[in-house]
Amino acid sequence: MLIKNAKIDGKIKNIVINGGIITDITEDDISGDFIDAKGYSVIPGLIDIHTHGLMGFDALDADFENLCKNYAKFGTTSFLPTTMTKSIAEIKKATEAKTDFFGAEVLGFHLEGPYISPKYKGAQNEKYIKTPNVKEFNGFKNVKMITVAPEIENCLDFIKEISNKTVVSVGHTDCNYETCIKAIENGAECLTHTFNAMPGLHHRNPGPIGAGVEKNIYAQIICDGLHISKPMIIAAYKMFGADRMCLISDSIRPAKLSDGEYESGGLSVIVKDNSIRLKDGTLAGSYNCLMDCVKKAIEFGIPKVDAIKMATETPANLLKINKGRIAKNYAADLLIVDEQLNIKNVIIKGEIFS
Repeated sequence: MLIKNAKIDGKIKNIVINGGIITDITEDDISGDFIDAKGYSVIPGLIDIHTHGLMGFDALDADFENLCKNYAKFGTTSFLPTTMTKSIAEIKKATEAKTDFFGAEVLGFHLEGPYISPKYKGAQNEKYIKTPNVKEFNGFKNVKMITVAPEIENCLDFIKEISNKTVVSVGHTDCNYETCIKAIENGAECLTHTFNAMPGLHHRNPGPIGAGVEKNIYAQIICDGLHISKPMIIAAYKMFGADRMCLISDSIRPAKLSDGEYESGGLSVIVKDNSIRLKDGTLAGSYNCLMDCVKKAIEFGIPKVDAIKMATETPANLLKINKGRIAKNYAADLLIVDEQLNIKNVIIKGEIFS
């Protein structure tokens, strides 16, 4: 498979793909079956490491055929289906479901809870919040990331025990700076939807955000224009940089549906004017897909190349996978887009999705 006439870093090139992997990038003319990019830009497929669902489907439904198709339509070619704080049986049902469908690739699961703080539960159901248990956690399959509150009982030891096999992210937490530093020293590598559901960055009480900046860990950011204001998006970008800031959608079941009342994580939520909220007005997740967040970051003044990187290469580096770059030996997950990042074609593992 070839992609011809692709604009990459401002130059027209051809991409050679074999077995779902990029094997060459050249300006030489090469024969064979090809996709004509027609001079449009080619960028890596987007990687969403924190997303619960969209278009009426949720990770906890364990219906990944529809989720894989729907994410791919919006340019997300790889994702971590993210489970909410629910019963152990419901989480297990999701993590044990069939996930190998054509469309966006399920890289593994992100458990957002149940080991979190009731004080900063956000739109999570407090009924299911628990203290960490390694044996219980080991009963889940294919978990690539887990969000925890390090200040709760047993959590620091829990982080130390599991961080060699799972990315630990600090979130839905009331932890102070000192506790977050200990969590990072025990193996935590990331902040979950930074600024949301955690103490703020205070000049004398820097909290988990200050600890994350000091220790140079990764930071997830919901860049939908609602969860975090423009000045704070820019501040996060300057603090963490494109190498450590990961754009996430944090989209939930009703994302991309029409205005109305829906269910998400066992709670009633209201979709109105491209936002999703609980009945008391609390933001309950994002209405946007990851490409929307990339476009919003560019609108806020972040350079396009960095906005794209934060939704491709940076999350791939966090997960330690060969995705997120247009380079030899990387996965041929690619988007053909115009200058406004409107999608023309989606290519997954070297095959045309759309």
